[in-house]
Amino acid sequence: MGDPLASEKEFLRANLDELAAAHPGKYLVIQGEKVYAACETYDQGVSEGLRLLAGKRPFLVRSVLHPEDAEAPRIPALALGIPFRANS
Repeated sequence: MGDPLASEKEFLRANLDELAAAHPGKYLVIQGEKVYAACETYDQGVSEGLRLLAGKRPFLVRSVLHPEDAEAPRIPALALGIPFRANS
């Protein structure tokens, strides 16, 4: 299976200068070729992405300062846009 977020990553790479100028220092919630939210933190971006886009298709949350951020958590459910609840 290919990368389910390939189009979002390509959109971010291709438009990084414009997105960074429009949303300096923000974490962007991207689905397809559209920015749905610009947030202060990664966690806020994930929450906003789930609120706006859960169940539709995967979405990407990335900082305009670090678009290739390897430290972003790899949570399969979130990568697929599926909300989940951890067991207590």
